[in-house]
Amino acid sequence: MTRWPQIQGTAAELLAEARSSTSIEIVDEEAVEPLTMLLHSYNESARFTPDGAAMKRRDVSRILKNRLRMSRDLAAHPEILDIELLPPLLINALPRTGSTKMQKTLAATGDFNFLPYWMCMNSASASGVPYEDVSNRIADVQAYSDWFGQASPRTKNGHDMSPHEPEEEAYILMQSLLARSLGGFAKADDYVVWLGSQDLGHQYRYLHDTLRYLVWQGLADPAKPFLLKCVVNLGLEAEIRQALPNVNFAVMHRDPVSVVPSASLLGQVFRAAYSDQPVDMSHNPARHAGAMNQHLAYRAANPDEPFHDICYDRARADARSVIEGIYEFAGVELTADTFTNADRWEADNPQHKHGAWSYAATDFGFTDDDVRREFAGYIDWIHDRGIC
Repeated sequence: MTRWPQIQGTAAELLAEARSSTSIEIVDEEAVEPLTMLLHSYNESARFTPDGAAMKRRDVSRILKNRLRMSRDLAAHPEILDIELLPPLLINALPRTGSTKMQKTLAATGDFNFLPYWMCMNSASASGVPYEDVSNRIADVQAYSDWFGQASPRTKNGHDMSPHEPEEEAYILMQSLLARSLGGFAKADDYVVWLGSQDLGHQYRYLHDTLRYLVWQGLADPAKPFLLKCVVNLGLEAEIRQALPNVNFAVMHRDPVSVVPSASLLGQVFRAAYSDQPVDMSHNPARHAGAMNQHLAYRAANPDEPFHDICYDRARADARSVIEGIYEFAGVELTADTFTNADRWEADNPQHKHGAWSYAATDFGFTDDDVRREFAGYIDWIHDRGIC
């Protein structure tokens, strides 16, 4: 029997609460199985603190309410799914490769629809009416962000989680309830194993519907492409391409010896908000290399499919030419303000703006040589193509 705090309530009880809270009497049958597995898995393996268990329950409840509101609006307005989107640009990469900096620089240009943190977490309309007042949706995420900053203050050094900052679509993927990102902030071992036998493309079809829904709400401009970026996407290109056939993949690359320890530290501070138990990151070289090998296998099997590769060092040293290359690849036109806006963002956001952190591979139970061994094929691939 577990001896740590639990998320209170069954799947049926949380679903009933969501219906009562939203006054939407839609029975979300699709949620029952994954939600049951997720709650069980969290309670078995996350080892929550009391505050962590309560906040994770709120996280799950937020997901369920977003699902109900979106279901209500899609049923009332089926034309939402007829909205056509311009080809989105998806920055694909391992974590800690400069993908967040690239995402935020591109978001600052004004040439893309980007997803601010509040919109990722509260993507559904409260009223079901376009152009609603979103202040309550933002305030909810601000409160969560404030809590997270107090529960795990080191997070800000590696990933700023402010409501209006561009954020990963991971939080929208979570709303599908079939997303491995649900195990990113709190351990959910049994759920992750179960997920391996599920349709991982479902989360991207859910994302596609959500992007069109955001346009309908008046929160995105149909004349601009969406800018996407999420580190859990690496290796799932087949599923993404099936859901978003016209997506443009830009891929960031960095020496994995720098990437894996940094990603391990970020994973620890994310989970520290919910649990004070030690987090085992010793498997990370193999885990991250597995995602990269899946990515490379997809590219080898689809040699005619275009990818735009970007070296981390070049992105830091010559952002302007990197942006030009991305725009040309994605078919996005440069405007008179593109570089003015990008340069302003760069000036306002120097490296380590929120503080630096230090780490070494051995802090997490592996060595640099372990990383090189796991990533040997990728390192050769990068060198052979002269990318970095």
